[in-house]
Parts: sequence; structure tokens; C-alpha cells
Amino acid sequence: MEKIHDLDELVARVDECGILRFWTESDLSVWTLSGIGFNAMWELREQAVNSKRVAYGKFAQKKATFVSLDILPYLCALRRDGYDFDSLSDEGRAPNRETLIMNAVGTEQVPSYALGQSLGIKGYDAAVTSLQNKTYLCLQFKKSAMGTALLCRPEDVFGYDFVRSKYDLSPAECAEYIMSHAAVGLSAFDEKEVKKLLSAAV
Repeated sequence: MEKIHDLDELVARVDECGILRFWTESDLSVWTLSGIGFNAMWELREQAVNSKRVAYGKFAQKKATFVSLDILPYLCALRRDGYDFDSLSDEGRAPNRETLIMNAVGTEQVPSYALGQSLGIKGYDAAVTSLQNKTYLCLQFKKSAMGTALLCRPEDVFGYDFVRSKYDLSPAECAEYIMSHAAVGLSAFDEKEVKKLLSAAV
């Protein structure tokens, strides 16, 4: 694969892979494909995320991962198993700390560190990671402060109808689509990791 040097090349690589981890030294990732320096790569990551041409969050192995917009609605339908978060919470299937975080995020983009301080929840970081894994949260970045991660609902970034457009599909249908359209990205994961990635998270 050719190295990544700019925003268009990064987005194109995410689209090609479907699912592409940001950081790993030994496997397929944005970092291993980068043709630019360390600091420049982090800046390019934020440009790509804030362009809304890719989705970004801890979607795989609790690690920062890019997901193409082609794959995103299938991943949301699969991971959520058709549940929006309110329904999950109403049925008592969401941990209380995750409900507190989702209620606090609302429709606003909230700096993760600031929300953690204000809520004072034990296990806050683990809860935020879990919500990203379930695709109820994704990340953007505060433009005026490099590296400041903002917690967002994917629906508020990419649109409600788009994010939930594949809710009518079964988990098996979503998994099959992801397998066939993100084969390049999935090749970086072992069999056990792929099985977990293609399973419901709620």
C-alpha cells in the first residue's frame, strides 16, 4: 500500500479498509501506513475526524479506530442490536454510569476530560470506552485545542437517519456486509478478534 501523506489519502485508505486502527506498530494501521512524521500524523487524524468524512472512536479492541461511512451504519446496527440507547436504558440493560454519561452528552459536543471531572463517576474512562464500543459515542476534536477529544453521538455528527439506516437488517446481514466490504481492514485482526468485532456489544 502507498503511504499516507494528506487528508484525502487518509480518507481514501479508511474507505479502502473499511475499518482501520489508528495506532499499532506491527499491524495494518494509519500509523504504519503513514509517510509523515509522528506529530503531523496526529494533526492529520484530527483533520480527518473533524471533516466528518470518517468516523472515529474506540470501535475495535478498545482502541482508537477509523470506520468508513460506508461501514458505519452497518456497524451501529450490529453493535447496538437494533437498540437506541434510551431503549437499552429503559430495559435496565445499560449500566447506570453509562446512562449518566449519555444524559450529560445530550446533543452537545462535550470535552471528555471536562465531563469526567464534572460527573465524578468511578470507572468513567471504562464507561466511555464501552459506549464507543457499542457505537453510542464517537469522537470529534476541539478545533482550538489540539488533542481535546469531544464526546458526540454519531447521530449528531452524521445524521440520525444515516446512522440508523440499517436497523432493519439482521445482525447476520450486517456482519456479512462488513465482512465483504471491510475485508482489507479485517485482515489485520485474528479470527477471535474478528468474531468479537462482528458481534453485538449490548
